[in-house]
Amino acid sequence: MRCFHRSLLFLIALLVSASQVSAQRSEPIIRVHVLARVAPQTLTVRATDGTLTIYSNRDDTPIHRLMSGESTTIERVGDRIRISTPGGTVQARVAEVVPSNHSTVDIRTGSHHRRYHGALSIEIDNSRRALRLVNYVPLEDYVASVVASEYPFQEIEGVKAQAVLARTYALRSREPDQPFDLEDDTRAQMYEGAERETSISREAVEATRGKVLTYRGSLAEALYYSSSGGHTASNEDIWNTRPISYLRGRQDPYDSAAPDHRWTTSVSAHRLLSALSQRYGGSVSAIETAQRAPSGHVTRVRLVNSRQGSITGSQFRSAVNATFGSRTLRSTNFSVERNGSHYVFHGKGFGHGVGMSQFGARGQALQGRSYIDILSFYFVGTTIDYIDSSLADQPLVTERSANRREYPPVVRVSDERDAAWSGRDESETTPRRTAW
Repeated sequence: MRCFHRSLLFLIALLVSASQVSAQRSEPIIRVHVLARVAPQTLTVRATDGTLTIYSNRDDTPIHRLMSGESTTIERVGDRIRISTPGGTVQARVAEVVPSNHSTVDIRTGSHHRRYHGALSIEIDNSRRALRLVNYVPLEDYVASVVASEYPFQEIEGVKAQAVLARTYALRSREPDQPFDLEDDTRAQMYEGAERETSISREAVEATRGKVLTYRGSLAEALYYSSSGGHTASNEDIWNTRPISYLRGRQDPYDSAAPDHRWTTSVSAHRLLSALSQRYGGSVSAIETAQRAPSGHVTRVRLVNSRQGSITGSQFRSAVNATFGSRTLRSTNFSVERNGSHYVFHGKGFGHGVGMSQFGARGQALQGRSYIDILSFYFVGTTIDYIDSSLADQPLVTERSANRREYPPVVRVSDERDAAWSGRDESETTPRRTAW
């Protein structure tokens, strides 16, 4: 396992533990790979609201402290990093930027500007020939930013539901043996730093601080998407996984106001068949829905004259959207017909359909239902728990080996609603998010 510098992690722990709120003293750190798709070559780091301390090569002695208004440039030079500060230039393999309490790290690369809570680690990503930026962000700051990006509505109970899911997703995604836990885009959850936060996302985070969605004492698969189209999907109907009892398809009467509740799109038959032929072999001459789940989601599509014969509904959706754009086949709940030189799709909903519909959550909030009601509806049999309060006196990040910690334990919240569980204890997990 690649280990990070003791001083960086210890200072992050101090940053978290200095809070006046006792729950924050035990706040986990999430490691987010930021701006990966930008493949940055040069980075400007600026101190705007406090002091930034810069370390190099995992040395305990800082090479410079940036006072408010000062900046430094960090750039890739071959397989090394050049750090140019007001105090001089240093060549290094790793740079680490640690803010003083309550301040942020302000960065610019090309046209991209971000401001992050927590520390920043910079090193060379040899596979991409670019700088790899990893933000060590306190959990609740991460959640506040994600909620603002992922959930565009203002009804507070829906925002709270999203906050619980974003927090659960982040904790379940921790990867101790990897250089980071999460990407900052749709491969995980959208995360654009401190400036993306809003008053409503912060309110929801504070109202649900430390609360996670669990199933029989373990963190649940906290899946969500835009619109169910009136019926959610069971996980096995979308991905090649064993059925998970709390990810069951069910009718969703709360989603009807979604703009993608019903939709129709049309694509060139020649382009579609050519794309499918190239991807799956043979000379595809037609497509047919071969199998459909009770929810209405297509689970198999037959490719006439293809070497592969048939593919899953999710594979078909991916192939269509790779050719024509992500809003072409908005879900796998669709029907298709040939109309001359075009295929016409009539569909319902937007996204994979497993877990919480965001428009459905909003619909429930507008009807006066609480975030507990919302999550109980979409994740039947789950419970809302707290991250174990016994961690309050245990710094989660004190040395390099601290990242080996498993998922944080949870403790049952006795006054929260627990829907009745039925079925087996399935532990199969769904694939990581690649798009909703």
